[in-house]
Amino acid sequence: MAEDVKPKDTPAGEWAMDHPRAIYFLNQANHAVRSRLEAALAPMQMTGIQYTVLSVIGARDGLSSAELSRRFFVTPQTMNELIGSLQRRNLITRKEDPANRRILRMSLTAEGKRMIKACDAAADTIERDVFSFLPQESYQQFRGLCRLIARNLRERDETAKAE
Repeated sequence: MAEDVKPKDTPAGEWAMDHPRAIYFLNQANHAVRSRLEAALAPMQMTGIQYTVLSVIGARDGLSSAELSRRFFVTPQTMNELIGSLQRRNLITRKEDPANRRILRMSLTAEGKRMIKACDAAADTIERDVFSFLPQESYQQFRGLCRLIARNLRERDETAKAE
């Protein structure tokens, strides 16, 4: 691997990016973890994104497809396709919002809840394998930083779309 290099032309006190870039390492880690998760979910005929969407619906009952598409940084069309496949498998139900019948609110079915339990067990194994070399405090800090990055990007995207 290339050795870490700090750009020489960065003025003192200015935020500087190291090379290789953090986004390079983030991308490498993402691919490695994602391939492990996809392999673990394959026997359940689930993908990582399907599992994550089910998890979010389970944690936040009543979300709409539009809310999920913003949360996952995908187009509404992409999310609708994903939601449709989960609904066809009887993992979720969609019901009209009483205040706005054009909005469909999602909930897990009993089968969806069973699927989440099975997928959670697989994800627990992967997460433990990936992060167990870190002290618990470092794992919690990393988790918090990832959440902060995702939230920041989501808020910035929402602000840019509103302008």
